[in-house]
Amino acid sequence: MKTEMDAMRMDERQRACWYLANRATLMIVGLVWLSLIVYEVVHNNYVPTFMIIMVPIFALVRFTAYKYYIRKS
Repeated sequence: MKTEMDAMRMDERQRACWYLANRATLMIVGLVWLSLIVYEVVHNNYVPTFMIIMVPIFALVRFTAYKYYIRKS
């Protein structure tokens, strides 16, 4: 399976930087997500259940996809 890194012909240093950028992006998205939950709880006195539940569900989907692809390769 060809990845976007293969398509762009990245060397190992570029791939490492790509992974670091992905990690930083995920951390920023996580902080925004947490701040939205805190804002809803503090300012609106509302517990956003969907926002709290969606992350473990997406993690389960990602884990399932990982298991599928690891068996396929």
